[in-house]
Amino acid sequence: MALSGLLESKNAQRTVAASASGALHLMIFIVAFVLGGKQDGIGSNDQSFAQLVLIEAPDVDRAEGVELRPIEPMQASTLPADISVTMPELPLPSSEAVRSNPADEELTPPDVETQPMPPVAPVVDKPEVTFLASIQEQTSLPQRLAKLAEELQSKPETPLQWEQDGRQYTAKMVWERARDGTALDRVVAEVSASDHGKLMSTRIMLKRLAFSQFTQVVDRWDPLVQLHDDVIVGRFHSNSQFNVLHDAKVGPKFLGKVTTAARSFEMSARGRNRESDVFVGGIETRTNRINLPQSLQPFAWAPYDPEARIHQLTDDTRIRFFADGSYMWRTHDAPGSGYMNKPSEHPVYFVGSVGATLYVQGVVAGNMLVYSPTKIVIEDDLTYANDPRRDPESRDYLGLVSDRYIEIASPGTTGPGDLTIHAAIFAGRRFVVRDIDHPRAATLRIFGSLSAGSLSASEPRYATEIEYDHRFEQRRPPGFPMTTRYEAERWNGQWSQSSERMADDTL
Repeated sequence: MALSGLLESKNAQRTVAASASGALHLMIFIVAFVLGGKQDGIGSNDQSFAQLVLIEAPDVDRAEGVELRPIEPMQASTLPADISVTMPELPLPSSEAVRSNPADEELTPPDVETQPMPPVAPVVDKPEVTFLASIQEQTSLPQRLAKLAEELQSKPETPLQWEQDGRQYTAKMVWERARDGTALDRVVAEVSASDHGKLMSTRIMLKRLAFSQFTQVVDRWDPLVQLHDDVIVGRFHSNSQFNVLHDAKVGPKFLGKVTTAARSFEMSARGRNRESDVFVGGIETRTNRINLPQSLQPFAWAPYDPEARIHQLTDDTRIRFFADGSYMWRTHDAPGSGYMNKPSEHPVYFVGSVGATLYVQGVVAGNMLVYSPTKIVIEDDLTYANDPRRDPESRDYLGLVSDRYIEIASPGTTGPGDLTIHAAIFAGRRFVVRDIDHPRAATLRIFGSLSAGSLSASEPRYATEIEYDHRFEQRRPPGFPMTTRYEAERWNGQWSQSSERMADDTL
């Protein structure tokens, strides 16, 4: 066909042109080899040259070729791992160009534009999750711990676990003994509870009650004695049934909480009188007893204090206190006497021997305790130089402690008027007012506390008023005896929730 012949002619021409091109390139190589000589390298005086020779090749195929895509620059990340890059070596400066700064010359850093640092977020602790205990728990938990502390005084290492209202409780008690003769024993209770896998904890501080923390404690109520024209401000407790007489003219007033271990009390009322008029602070029966200690040696209730003053009195002795902090004592019916005119910042103990009666009166300035195994007789007013009701910073304390009797002397000694006593009083056997048949024209006022095995009647000689010294909530006269009872002193009523879970608790 005519198209086939044309293609054959074109192919023949291309073959001839390719042969001519190959011959031409071979000729150029031969010429360059002959003209370049046979030198293997370039010496110091040789000159290198290059010559470009253009040779016309009219018969070279001039057909258009295929346009290739330009080569993209190679990324550093695409280099093979075994290829190393060598940086060019930079010339070192000459010794003249190097200048060292003097030792005392201050170097100034170059001005470099710095980017402001991003603000650092403060580290905030994760807030503790707390929540209030229930009303029932706020009452029952401190009561249970106080009872456990009373029961475990001799076994402080006993582990404590119990269940109440579906919760598992555990407690660890740390006992803190009084640091000195005026401090109180305390217990720190670390309590944990588990409720459906949720672990909670709290801390409750308990304190051991001294007898001075009750306005009045009576162990055995005398059945012939009635509370009639009496006013008691503060806590009152009796281990036995007590008697109350209320008539149309006068009746007793209990302005604090009243508790008794007995099932009831005996009340004789003449006229229309209500129980709430007598027990203004309320009354609770069948409570736990408050047992009186068998031994009242003051140093059994006080840690050893090398700075304390201790006066040993072997015979009947009269003691008189003065408002400047001095005091004197005189042996009864004997020439021996003593006088101390230098006040003490530390406790002062007057300790009588068995059979010795100690007689007291005066104005107390300081921290005093008078102790007799047998008897103490109050002959006249005993008051503080700084009455804490007027001076809350008063540091004056007085304790009167006897294993047996504390008495109010007869009217011939005390005088016919009122008698005032500022003190915490503890009579292991009986507190006695002598010659009560004296026509009543006075009031016996006690500011502090009165604890006794039993009480004598005081009327008609005295109507009685007993007011609690609120400082005794935190401190006591030195070496004053303590009860076995504990109560909660401090608790915020809150639980803290832990992120942990009880291992043995089931959901």
